[in-house]
Amino acid sequence: MAEQFPPPGSCDCHVHVIGPKATFPLASERTYTPMDALRADLEAVLARLGLDRVVLVQPSIYGTDNACMMDAIDALWHRARGVAVLAPETPGSVLDDLHRRGVRGLRVNIASSASRGIDVIRRDFEAAAALCARNGWHLQTFAATETLVALASTIETLSVPLVVDHFGLVKPGEEDGAPAQMLLRLLGRGKIWVKLSGTYRIADDPADPRIVPLARRFADANLEQIVWGSDWPHTPPHTHKRSVDGSEMPFQDIDTRALLDFTRTCFDAATLQRLLVDNPAKLYDFA
Repeated sequence: MAEQFPPPGSCDCHVHVIGPKATFPLASERTYTPMDALRADLEAVLARLGLDRVVLVQPSIYGTDNACMMDAIDALWHRARGVAVLAPETPGSVLDDLHRRGVRGLRVNIASSASRGIDVIRRDFEAAAALCARNGWHLQTFAATETLVALASTIETLSVPLVVDHFGLVKPGEEDGAPAQMLLRLLGRGKIWVKLSGTYRIADDPADPRIVPLARRFADANLEQIVWGSDWPHTPPHTHKRSVDGSEMPFQDIDTRALLDFTRTCFDAATLQRLLVDNPAKLYDFA
């Protein structure tokens, strides 16, 4: 009998929900205006993919207003966890309430914001890590590989785990370069987790066969600290400058099912069990 795919308990570790904007308005300072991607749309995607669990990540367009994400997590309840964005001065009572409702991490999104100096980014990391420490959360970041290299010493001394989005933006064929090797060393030593997500962010073809050896290099470095995410609903291409145009931009036409199926090209059944079930259960505290 063929192995069930995806295996029971599988988790998409990187999705967003957006809107309805009349109820959950976007931040005035944002870099793009997407269409709505509602909780009902997400539930339909999870059903179509056969996924039991999901991790919602606060998108940059909502800033530190996590209401839209939390509304979806409240509705999905035991199936969902969240990664929020919060101000450094957030009180402990708010952190405790978010933990009770399913938040397990905080995101520092560097790649989707205007250019900031390394010293400022380092302070952002340390401030977010201080909030994470209260309830045993992790820190998550979306950053260019070169930025992660510049932050290597900070990553080494973080008091909480760091999850790196989207392959650390290492492109296929670059796995032997110095930046990728640095990430692989950090992963191998248990200093970071890596999301094998958003393959269309690192290659024109999200099923580029050159991604296979790249994904396997991350798995070989530390099989116990990699997870997968679809990055649904596939953010429209945009600049990282503040947007003055409020017109809605369509999402990228990416086959989310194909993104999940591509993991079978990369890994055997035992590795997929780790990637899709066991590791997310540990990282996001699923029962």
